[in-house]
Amino acid sequence: MFTQTLRCYLLRIAAAAGLAVLFSPFFIAAWPVTADSVMAEIGLSPAPAIKADTLIIQNRLIAVFRASMMGHSPAERVEKMRERIAELLDTAEKHDVAALPVAQGMLIQMGNSGIFVISPADLDSLAGETLEGVSKRTVDNLTLVIQAELRERSLGYLLTAIALTILATVVFLLILTGIRRGHRTFYELLEKVARKGISKVNISGVELIDTNRQLAVIRRLADVLTWAAGLFVAYIWLTFSLRRFPYTRPWGDSLRSYMLSLLQDFALGIVDAIPGLIAVLLIFFITRLLIRFIKSFFTAVEKGQISLPWVYAETAQTTRRMIVFVIWLFALVLAYPYLPGSDSAAFKGLSVFVGLMLSIGSSGVVNQAMSGIILIYSRALKAGDYVRIGEIEGLVISLGILSTKIKTIKREEITIPNSVILATDVKNYSRLAGSEGVILYTTVTIGYSVPWRQVHALLILAAERTPGLRKQPAPFVGQVALSDFYVEYQINAYLEQPEKRLPTLAALHANIQDTFNEYGVQIMSPHYESDPGAPVWVPKEKWYEPPAQNPGPLANRSEEPPKSRRRKKSREI
Repeated sequence: MFTQTLRCYLLRIAAAAGLAVLFSPFFIAAWPVTADSVMAEIGLSPAPAIKADTLIIQNRLIAVFRASMMGHSPAERVEKMRERIAELLDTAEKHDVAALPVAQGMLIQMGNSGIFVISPADLDSLAGETLEGVSKRTVDNLTLVIQAELRERSLGYLLTAIALTILATVVFLLILTGIRRGHRTFYELLEKVARKGISKVNISGVELIDTNRQLAVIRRLADVLTWAAGLFVAYIWLTFSLRRFPYTRPWGDSLRSYMLSLLQDFALGIVDAIPGLIAVLLIFFITRLLIRFIKSFFTAVEKGQISLPWVYAETAQTTRRMIVFVIWLFALVLAYPYLPGSDSAAFKGLSVFVGLMLSIGSSGVVNQAMSGIILIYSRALKAGDYVRIGEIEGLVISLGILSTKIKTIKREEITIPNSVILATDVKNYSRLAGSEGVILYTTVTIGYSVPWRQVHALLILAAERTPGLRKQPAPFVGQVALSDFYVEYQINAYLEQPEKRLPTLAALHANIQDTFNEYGVQIMSPHYESDPGAPVWVPKEKWYEPPAQNPGPLANRSEEPPKSRRRKKSREI
């Protein structure tokens, strides 16, 4: 009737269902629970003289007896109870079970015959048992036993139970056959749908998950769904079959109650979580609306549409991020109690673990973040500025909370931690470039034998020939030092584009060399070990060597020092 593959599949399903039932806690719970096991779980040992015994009929627990009565131990009492109940059941009559209060406790009787007495000493006080509750449970269980016994002795009932079990087995096998055949159809349909929308997962050109791997995951998903469907059908079949016979009915009832309680708990969990989820969604939507307003406000501040004394365009983005972070954190704190399962021990343990990891590993991050905040709000630099930080010079491409990225003239991207920037001098060539202009300067050392006016003129001429330097304001030269062997001259000119400082400086150096070579002036820093044979000085007729220009006789007279002052200086020498 079935192929070998299908038989193997059915056998695996049946074996898995049997093991699941065998090791189910509810299956184990159907076995009688003795007082010894209960006391062992709480760490107590029963008295060695009196050992509790359990009355079990038709595989159903009736009652547990822990005390002796009229000289009979619990085991002897249970044995006599079984004999008395068996005698009454042999009459094949229906006996109503009732509990009547007596001096010793509660008398359990079948019809007009008393069966046994449940005394207060038989109760488990640690479990919170009461005489009324135990008596009611005993009456209910004994009533079910009597009904099952009468049904079991009915030939029609047994034939009906066997027929229903066979029918359920046939239906179960047919459903398994349909699941087995539908597995391949379901997989082919799922693969067909997946191939239309499936694509390779690439990150930066690297293929992480190809099509075959994704199809393998889909295949495993189909297998899992098939096995889940098979186990569910096996669970239903086993529950139905066990409940057909009185002896196995407790097992079937346990399985059914487990499934019903599971579904009930799941449904109640969903219903209980709905108000909390509504509160979380409400908090989420209110937070989103507030954040949209804040983003629009600070975007306008960043673009210069809104001006505030306490917020600048450079710090608007960082301020917005900090406020958004605080708002989301506050919203998370508000929504946390409403999350489903937030009061569970697992959720609390995970929260503590995450907090511990953050507290241990965030010390360095917090230091960098605080440095970044100080750097941003000090407005020392911003994205697009051309700066020099220590020995690194380049264009700021991003200014973050943790680090700053700089692009050098050599196309190098350098990341500098913000704590390092705070401890280093920062030169910003772009901050004043638009209004006052940034001065580009360089220094040359020339001997005293060259007229300083000529050196000034040569340096200014070199600056005027350099592209990237402004004509106005005009370049100027300063004598920054009169050293022992040479004079230090510094040419200063205004840059047009600060980000081109290094290429412009290189062009200025080249023009200085060309200009000095053109007019025959050596660029040198003389050093000597003794005084030269001839004095190193510039006669007056050579003060205005080309390209220097003589401003006129008036200027000559003003520059010529008085004779008395010259004589005084010579005497001092």
